[in-house]
Amino acid sequence: MDIAKFIVQLQNCSKKEFKTILKGFDIKLSDKELDGVHPLLQEISLSWLVLGVPVSIQQKLIQLLGEQRATALYKEIIEKAPSSFR
Repeated sequence: MDIAKFIVQLQNCSKKEFKTILKGFDIKLSDKELDGVHPLLQEISLSWLVLGVPVSIQQKLIQLLGEQRATALYKEIIEKAPSSFR
């Protein structure tokens, strides 16, 4: 699947589908974390691949998860992402 299609899939997925996607990448979020992160999927953009995740989104994640958990989750995602997504 190309990255643009994957982003559209993320933007349109239900919480249950998002949880399944995360499971496929072996990334675990608690139900509370999932409830907070899922709405942010609407803001994902292809430009993030070039420009990085906007500071406003980073701040929202830190508010939702705490700085330590947000940083750990980001590192985990980077490590587990397919090379075509990095």
